[in-house]
Amino acid sequence: MESAVDELTRALMEVHREMRAILGTVARGAGLTAQQIEMLCVLENRHPSFGELAELLGCDKTNITGMADRLARRGLVARQHDPRDRRVTRLQLTDHGRSFGTTLKRSVAAAVAERYGDLRAPERAALAALTQARQG
Repeated sequence: MESAVDELTRALMEVHREMRAILGTVARGAGLTAQQIEMLCVLENRHPSFGELAELLGCDKTNITGMADRLARRGLVARQHDPRDRRVTRLQLTDHGRSFGTTLKRSVAAAVAERYGDLRAPERAALAALTQARQG
């Protein structure tokens, strides 16, 4: 018999796999990687340092530098020196990046709706409530 922790782990892993697949599909259509989309999402409401971004995205700081370079070349992000510590570089969305991010979110939402469109409203609400409870 599967324990409650094992069942939760399995369910979360499945949701993670499905979202990575959706993000991967949307990313390829936009000429990005799934991790670049995740970076753009993080930057929507934050101006993290490269180290903070690495921690948030679960990767090495050198990966952040490469992703930031590629996104900056596309005009989606800009580097900004921290006014309190000029040694720290923060990343922020450009206006184009914010607009592009909105388009990406619509694409992800459409893919999620297609994949999970058969869920009833109470099921969707329960799933949303579970994830929001952990964000606090």
